[in-house]
Amino acid sequence: MFPARRIPYEPAWSPPVKRRRTMLIATAGLFLAVALAALMMPPCLVRAEASCSSGCKAAYGACYKKSQDRSKCQAQLQRCLEGCIRGKH
Repeated sequence: MFPARRIPYEPAWSPPVKRRRTMLIATAGLFLAVALAALMMPPCLVRAEASCSSGCKAAYGACYKKSQDRSKCQAQLQRCLEGCIRGKH
């Protein structure tokens, strides 16, 4: 009834230019998404860490002014800064 049609056994493929363009668009989209995420998140984290370390340094200054014991105040500063780092994670 119907003439037999030849069915190609080769997989469908797209021209190399189209594949390159698709990969370029996908890569650009991924890069844009990562860049937007990076712009949105760090400012609050950086400000929080900076304010925490500023508070630690102010406490160190007050400690040293009061006691003149540098080793005691440096140990206090170190504990405070470690607390800032732990609080960030």
